[in-house]
Amino acid sequence: MTQPHPAPWRIVPLADRPDLVAPLADALWAFWGETFPEKTVAVRTASLRARMNRDRLPVAVVAVAPDGGLLGTASILFDDMETRPDLNPWLATVFVLPGQRRRGLGAALCAAAETEAWRLGVPRLYLFTFDKRGYYAGLGWRDLETVAHAGHPTAIMVKDAPG
Repeated sequence: MTQPHPAPWRIVPLADRPDLVAPLADALWAFWGETFPEKTVAVRTASLRARMNRDRLPVAVVAVAPDGGLLGTASILFDDMETRPDLNPWLATVFVLPGQRRRGLGAALCAAAETEAWRLGVPRLYLFTFDKRGYYAGLGWRDLETVAHAGHPTAIMVKDAPG
């Protein structure tokens, strides 16, 4: 009899894995530090710690490998674009480690974060993206507007809770 393959990942609340805050802050800085230099590793660490909730926003989920290693993350934040404080909350910090991409993990992280938002009674979410408009459209997001943000043309997208 063959053994079933272990799941390629588990998605859990960041609150369950506080040990991943430091490596996650480092990975986010390495990826987005040039675009958002004000969000230092220390700032990102504090922000991630603030997302370690289960019953309220902000909240983050993390994807972990069978060995417990970090694979990626996604969050729901009150505000993610300082120029649009009228829009909230936001799907944010969707990130998959470079060596783990193109396996469906980003979509799974988005779905898990969205599920947390819907469970907490959020009726609508927003996100912004510089270059992944088509990707998010494929996940059910729709265009709201295009703006300039952090020196880049940026799509703001929206998704309503199911039902």
